[in-house]
Amino acid sequence: MRHSGVILSLAAVLTAFCLASCITTDHSLGSDLAPSNHSIELHTATIDLPVSLKMADSLQTAISQSITVGSIRSDVFGLFHCDAAMSVTAATDSIDWGKNPSVRSFTLNLVTDTTLVVDAAERYAPQNLYVHQLNVELDSTMVYNNSLKAGDYDPEIISQGGFVFTGGGSYAVRLDEEIRKRLFQIPMATLDSADLFMKAFHGLYIRCDDPVEGSEGGRLNLFDLSSSTLTLTYDYDDAQGNRKTNTAVFQLGTKYTVNCCTSGSRVLESEDPAETLYVEGLCGIKPFINALRLRDALADWAADAQIPLENLLIAKATFSFPFEYYGDRTQFDNYAGNLFPCKRTANSAGRLRYTPIDEINDTDLVDDRERRTDGFTSERDERTAICVHGA
Repeated sequence: MRHSGVILSLAAVLTAFCLASCITTDHSLGSDLAPSNHSIELHTATIDLPVSLKMADSLQTAISQSITVGSIRSDVFGLFHCDAAMSVTAATDSIDWGKNPSVRSFTLNLVTDTTLVVDAAERYAPQNLYVHQLNVELDSTMVYNNSLKAGDYDPEIISQGGFVFTGGGSYAVRLDEEIRKRLFQIPMATLDSADLFMKAFHGLYIRCDDPVEGSEGGRLNLFDLSSSTLTLTYDYDDAQGNRKTNTAVFQLGTKYTVNCCTSGSRVLESEDPAETLYVEGLCGIKPFINALRLRDALADWAADAQIPLENLLIAKATFSFPFEYYGDRTQFDNYAGNLFPCKRTANSAGRLRYTPIDEINDTDLVDDRERRTDGFTSERDERTAICVHGA
């Protein structure tokens, strides 16, 4: 009897399963009640970018705690030259010159972060670097590659003991005795305030010679100011009349730095580059995308696909830039490490500037989604966008 009970129970389960399997689910039920514009459709489109090659008349080159000094000449871009200016402030607020101070040494030590060359043979080639005193006080308005002019620094060279730099781990040079003595004339109370000290001692300007005319090569030197120092060692009389030695350390670029660069690549500007797009760092030539023309191209595609613009949401967009490979992987060493899409904006004073799009630095995903959904409107957008190289 136990066996027949099992068989009867199993038969009942199978019968129930067969009855349930006969019920058909109608997934279209109610579909005619939803508005047609509530249905999500996925489309892809490939659009030729309306790209040209342009140079900005000024570019923000104030990079915190970093300066670039050097010069490179190449057959494609011409001469690229970069000098740098930096603020000088006391590292502590307890400097005391004492009585009858006299200088033992005043040394500038710039620590190399990295070097950039077109030809590997130029990595340790000798370059002449010169140190000058600034004639103007750096402030928040001096952030562009052309903010400083030749008259903004004293033409007298204050670096001594050799100007040659060969691209090693650091550039160390002694500064002129007159500049050392000038520090002793600064009131003690001024040393306690970075802003007051900058009014008395505006800062330093570093420049470099260009490669010999007609030759190619050169090097750009990137210095890490967070590890660099300006050190003054001096003797003085203490309160008891004893002769003592002390060292005062000054910080470089903690308030302001700016890279002053020029590029000879303006001859490459083109509204319709035929084959090659050039990307040069800092103030050099870059791809320029006309956002209005790009928007019109998207609008034309949407019209052909019969998609109203108010219903269009761009979930993802990819810029594709093909490149030529010559069989030598070292060619990638000369390619930009990062390309940042930037947009042109205007501040309250009407000054135009290019800034990376919000999503690049946005860490709030909610705000990020909101901006993405509101990024394409039916109104004509007169802004333009540019792809710039990240330093």
